Amino acid sequence: MSETTTTEDPRISVGFLGPQPYMEHALDVLGETYDVHILNPKGWSDEEMDAVAADCREKGIQAVAGYAQKDAYHHILINERLGNPVPRRKAFLHCMNKYLMRTLEADPFWFVAIDPLQQTDEEIIDSIAEWPFMLKNTSLSLGRGIYRIKDADELRRVLGEYRANTELQELIASDVDAYTKTMEDDMPQVVPPFIGEHLVDMKTCVEYCYEGYITADGEIVHYALTEEVYFDDHQALGYITPPISLGTEKINEIEAWVEDYMGRMRDLGYLNQFFNLEFWIMGDGTIALTEINPRAAHSYHYNYEYSFGNSLYGDNLELARTGEKLEHKTPWHKWRDNETRCFTLIALITSQVPGKVSDILDYDYVDQLEQNEGVLIRHTRQRDDVLTSEDMTAAGVMLQQMWLTGETREDVIAREREIRSKIYRDQSHNGSEKYPSYWK
Repeated sequence: MSETTTTEDPRISVGFLGPQPYMEHALDVLGETYDVHILNPKGWSDEEMDAVAADCREKGIQAVAGYAQKDAYHHILINERLGNPVPRRKAFLHCMNKYLMRTLEADPFWFVAIDPLQQTDEEIIDSIAEWPFMLKNTSLSLGRGIYRIKDADELRRVLGEYRANTELQELIASDVDAYTKTMEDDMPQVVPPFIGEHLVDMKTCVEYCYEGYITADGEIVHYALTEEVYFDDHQALGYITPPISLGTEKINEIEAWVEDYMGRMRDLGYLNQFFNLEFWIMGDGTIALTEINPRAAHSYHYNYEYSFGNSLYGDNLELARTGEKLEHKTPWHKWRDNETRCFTLIALITSQVPGKVSDILDYDYVDQLEQNEGVLIRHTRQRDDVLTSEDMTAAGVMLQQMWLTGETREDVIAREREIRSKIYRDQSHNGSEKYPSYWK
């Protein structure tokens, strides 16, 4: 009779929240180190979270991680139940509200809280110190609820639309109620649905996306920096790692600014989690906050992998599991030490015209890029989707994101321009006439 032996799986069990199809390769790589369990919780109720956590314990899952805005609160609720340190609710709320996050900035531009349900039009108009200005819904993401307000008449129109949209009001209120359920005495005095703030001239500054994390003991660790590239009309073109408009001579100043801002966030209880800071570097070199997200930015995983050999997904999971500073060098420190492997660009393919997506993009060419040339593409809209006028925003509608690499910045720029010149069926829609002057 033959004797059989069983070998225990040496991999650590972890949970990955809400993965998207384009992450398949990254999940395969993670699977070499971790026993990865896919989690797709729907709501935030205690009953569902208790059930998810019980299932995690049964499967030996030590920690979970989420990388999209929709996963950020689940990351906290589930890890908390598994006994892992998590950000305090007050800190999380400050990250999720565009007004509260700005109150932590040392030297902010002008801004004001706006609540259309508690203030009259005239009270709000009297509070505006600068015209034109930006009016932003404080909790919506993906560019929704953002307006450039030129005068009082336009402001009255937008406020009226909000007051009439009870469904949106209920959505915002339910999110805030969920985030603040156990805060009690921690509740800020003002949690407004809108913020009015200074209108930044995008032609006079460059926007960057900084990634970092704070350990369970409160140490701020610098992780990576990516430059956001825009067309001359402010429509997003792509995200390039490492940055091309900034050298390492600015590193010490950025580190000091991050540590000042995130030190205040840490004091509110932001611990044991990555964070994603967007900021502008103005024409005079000063740094100004754009916004903060209480998570790692999932789409930058491949930027860091291609350019530096780091795994954002794995690092986030390891931090959530251990609470400790990661032992290996971050992309930030590799950039500082001139250890960049290549430049990586996420090229953004958008549309500013309605219609069927396959009538806007040449899918024979898309298939060639994806299947024959090995270009990683995230399909945010499918080829049979139909865009309507209601879908349109000032930045257009995101159709695809694709990851392009090159040994030099010029290589990446040339590749992006080549693809954009071929992928649109109607070349007048490719935006090439609006390239910024340095995109050559």
